[in-house]
Amino acid sequence: MVNKVLVTVRASFEYGIRQDIRDYLFFFDRDVNVRATEFRGVLIIEVSKDPRHVAQFLINAPIPENVLTSIVPIIYEGNYSTINDLVSSVRDHVSGDCRAYIVKCRLRGSSIGNDNCENAVIGLLRVLGFRTMYRGASDCAVIIEGLGNWFGIYVGPRSFVRV
Repeated sequence: MVNKVLVTVRASFEYGIRQDIRDYLFFFDRDVNVRATEFRGVLIIEVSKDPRHVAQFLINAPIPENVLTSIVPIIYEGNYSTINDLVSSVRDHVSGDCRAYIVKCRLRGSSIGNDNCENAVIGLLRVLGFRTMYRGASDCAVIIEGLGNWFGIYVGPRSFVRV
């Protein structure tokens, strides 16, 4: 099984940083593959190890934050056509171990707006009894990354992501 971590980098740095990421992760996972996407500044890292641990390695990497701007381990991926597809996927991964969630959606090349996605997920989490916010101090995060009709989600502790 291939696990994924989605990272964003400063525009026009994607080609140079690909090799740096690959070299940095090679000793942790020899099957690492870093590929560019059709969206500027967005890279997909494919690994055989747990994507949360790979993300944590990248968060602690000696790569400046202004170059490697966001790091999101993908715990579930699929294709979507409606906002309900996204919300039902989040519902399946929400944990009672969290008290408050920060919610971010980045749906590139989608007819669904980021604000609509965030509002729908926040509505779901509030119905389930969780505190939610767009930014601020929270112990957990829900992050939905979309590329066309593909999406990847992360639901869990904030320590595994940089957004």
